[in-house]
Amino acid sequence: MAGRLRTFACVALMMAGLFHFAAPPCLAAGKKPPSIRIGLTAGFSGPTRAMALELYRGALAAFAHRNGEGGIGGHTVELLAADDRYEPDPAIENIVRFLVRDKVLTLFSSLGTPTVSRELPVLRAHANQGARLFFPVSGLEASRVPPYVRYVYNLRASYRQEIEGLVAAFVAQGRSRIAICHQADAFGRSGWDGARRALAKRGLSLCGEATFARLVGAGEDMARQVALLADCHPDAVLIVGPAPACAALIRDLRGQGLTMPVGVVSFAGGEILLRFLTREGERCGRNLQDGLVLSQVAPDWRDPELPASRDYRRDLAALADAPAPPGGWDKHPLEGSATGFEGYLNARLLMKVLSAMADPLDRAGLDAAVISLGPIDLGIGVPVVLTGPHHQGLDMVYLSTASRGRLVPLTSMRLAAGD
Repeated sequence: MAGRLRTFACVALMMAGLFHFAAPPCLAAGKKPPSIRIGLTAGFSGPTRAMALELYRGALAAFAHRNGEGGIGGHTVELLAADDRYEPDPAIENIVRFLVRDKVLTLFSSLGTPTVSRELPVLRAHANQGARLFFPVSGLEASRVPPYVRYVYNLRASYRQEIEGLVAAFVAQGRSRIAICHQADAFGRSGWDGARRALAKRGLSLCGEATFARLVGAGEDMARQVALLADCHPDAVLIVGPAPACAALIRDLRGQGLTMPVGVVSFAGGEILLRFLTREGERCGRNLQDGLVLSQVAPDWRDPELPASRDYRRDLAALADAPAPPGGWDKHPLEGSATGFEGYLNARLLMKVLSAMADPLDRAGLDAAVISLGPIDLGIGVPVVLTGPHHQGLDMVYLSTASRGRLVPLTSMRLAAGD
């Protein structure tokens, strides 16, 4: 009898131990598990405000849906956002605060090449604390090659690949006199370098170029830039900049009777650019959306055949009581956008990484989790692999144009642009 009692006591203790392992002490005490904190710095003021809002809203939609299903192993995902005004110094201050004071697990979707290019050395300096940046919204080459590629994971195609897609489309139409107007910083030079490479592959070179300042608004006078471009008689123009500057340049190009097609990289924000062009067009009495070719790094968010597109629209519509970003929400948000969809996909992919971690609160497990994933199905029709030499999940470039105020695919073909 005593032996049976001892056996029962041992089994009871073992079961108690199992239950203790399955339910952490904080749960047993009725406390909420700590959240997984993610840090995002973006220009919530200045020329990228509209883009930052869409990026933030898209990511929140994905996190909110997962949090509603129980989060990651019982931990909710908390997105911390800070305004850097699309300027490098505030961006550096933000990420240091995220890493040191706020103890975020990782940095996420930093917005813009001028800021990301300056964040890379900070990541390297904090590498021994496990600092990583997942899915910056930038096609910057430096985040895809040594020495910084070790600390960054990219989802989107590079600017070289986007420009390659645009140049290929123009040359296929018999347009060989291609000029460029770009932002005068690391972002613009990245696009300029991509254009030179894409044209050199075809035995061509830029016929002319002009630049503009980083913080240019839609009301800026671009007459000087237009004059420089007109002097070289281009049959196509590439623009590398955010939506306000692109809209100002297109308005003044058309105002001077220059009707050649204009190619714009994804950082103009797709639907965000169309909204600016609509406003400027109404102000000057012209249709400014004709002749646009826009490169995108994600498929059409309206595509009913793609599970991720359907989920994005569902989760965006369901987003309620979301934490307001720096500067608050706009009164008239977009129905959806290419930028928002990119933020949504970035968040979805990050949650795949978090789910593969042994401890989703420990930075030390991030790289191992990425390696363990293999090809990932995000619901966009192509697998995503993050472990290649460039830590880049997708190489696809999607070309769109404007029709009746909406983005539509330029052709039914997706261009796979090479390095």
